Amino acid sequence: MLDIKTLETWLWDGACSIRGAVDAPKFKDYILPLIFIKCISDVFEDELKRLSDEFGDEWEEQRLIKYLEFN
Repeated sequence: MLDIKTLETWLWDGACSIRGAVDAPKFKDYILPLIFIKCISDVFEDELKRLSDEFGDEWEEQRLIKYLEFN
């Protein structure tokens, strides 16, 4: 689990990596989609965990993944 200071440092380092190639106002074009993808990924993992806890073991979790891929 990341603490706030570690997260802040990690984000700042990421911004510094991009800064050389991208103007400051364009950061949002790169950073916001990454934050969105991370958020969607976290929600998916949380929902998968909840469904797995509710309905069964790891095999069931894999079945849920296949089900969610097609729906």
